Amino acid sequence: MSKLRTMICNQFICLVLLACCFILMPIDAQERQPGQCCDEYCYDTDTEKPQSSRFATKSAYQIIKGSDSRRQFIVPNCNPVKFWFVSRHGTRLPTTNTITNLRGLSDLRDEVIDNYEKRKTKPDFGALCDEDIEILKHWNWNPNITGDYAQFLTAQGWQDLLFLAKNYQNVFPNVLENIYTPEKFRFRHTHTQRTEASYKAFVEGLFREGAAEHIQVPPKTEPDLLLQPYGACKAHENNVARVEGPDSEYSKFESTDIYKQTIYEISARLGFKFSLQPKQIKNIWDMCRFDLAWNLEGTSAWCIAFTPNNVKVLEYHEDLKYYYQNSYGAGLNTRLACSLVVDMLTQLESQSNPKVVAYFTHSAAIQLLLTALGAHKDNDGLRADNYQQMMRRKWRSSEVSPFASNLAVIKYECPHDNERNKIMFFLNQKPLDFNWCNVGLCDWSKVQQMYNSFKQRDCLTTYCTEGSASGIVPALTLLLIAVAGSIV
Repeated sequence: MSKLRTMICNQFICLVLLACCFILMPIDAQERQPGQCCDEYCYDTDTEKPQSSRFATKSAYQIIKGSDSRRQFIVPNCNPVKFWFVSRHGTRLPTTNTITNLRGLSDLRDEVIDNYEKRKTKPDFGALCDEDIEILKHWNWNPNITGDYAQFLTAQGWQDLLFLAKNYQNVFPNVLENIYTPEKFRFRHTHTQRTEASYKAFVEGLFREGAAEHIQVPPKTEPDLLLQPYGACKAHENNVARVEGPDSEYSKFESTDIYKQTIYEISARLGFKFSLQPKQIKNIWDMCRFDLAWNLEGTSAWCIAFTPNNVKVLEYHEDLKYYYQNSYGAGLNTRLACSLVVDMLTQLESQSNPKVVAYFTHSAAIQLLLTALGAHKDNDGLRADNYQQMMRRKWRSSEVSPFASNLAVIKYECPHDNERNKIMFFLNQKPLDFNWCNVGLCDWSKVQQMYNSFKQRDCLTTYCTEGSASGIVPALTLLLIAVAGSIV
């Protein structure tokens, strides 16, 4: 009996040691066998598809936005009196180069189908389900999408802005009146088709069809330091080049096991016995996201390639790029939106018209503005080596700057309060809760205190300087950076 127990114990110890070896063994994605592919997942039968809210800057606004309910915008015993608003354009078509790349996916589609039906190279575990293969068989590139319409606003993008205007007007009818008067409204957009069309959709939502024809918009400025300050900043251009350089966190992440494993899993799931090139994965990823953003009620055929865990990795990869390009990863980025912050303060502190200021710009401006305000800031920075630790990060480009992302800053008059004027910030129709505010409701004096440093400097001479972040930075941001001891 004792020998039997000893034998069982020895076998148990061996099993434990063997399990530990497997746990500790580094994963080499290139040596994995097709039968060991990835998670079992069927895109077509997943009714929730939570990964659709993690598509980075190509996320659909309707998936990301907060509630249309009036409740979150109501401040007891206070009346809204000012509306300051900055929005990214709505859903757009791809760039010219991306259109060319996505059109080429037709050949890859045929290869994937051959992998499953002729070559029989699908993985034993984690393969595409039959329903997903059928979706892919019916995918074709829309031949009407050509380079002539690159980056144009789509029909869904128009609807994004039109209904956004209607929603805000429903919440603030006394501020966002339904009759246009020049002294009460100020609009401005960048010199692109997608932002101009977004502006037109927004004013149509506020007033009526064709309303933009009767509104005077300030002429184009070159450079546009308000809505595209990065366009005239050589330091930012240099930073963008570094962000995708070989020593960047973005590039380093591509050498990590988790990224290599993700590329392998996507490739194996599509029936390939070798890893596809990252550029091919990027094309599949883009087609998945664009398709969904264009057709919210439809099926995005190329999304079948990704499990929810794959999407989390690809989102983080893009977040690394934008974090260093337009957010806290570089001190320069805390200053670039200087003119926008000053404009916000100037408009909100004024007792006169306009009551409504609405600007239409791009994702970079949204990210830079939120960085200047100190919003969505994590205690630790995003790096190639801390993916797991940052799974619950605040800074996600999906949440910060999806299509039609917008920041609405509302001024309230509270006659019965010691602090008569209050401010609330709403990002994509969700309250921004700064720790120096009371559950999202901020005293105007505190807002001035936090951002007054922007008004004390000349934006033209200080917003675009390389080096430390000791120039124009909100007091809160300065404090956090000083504590971290990592001014970049």
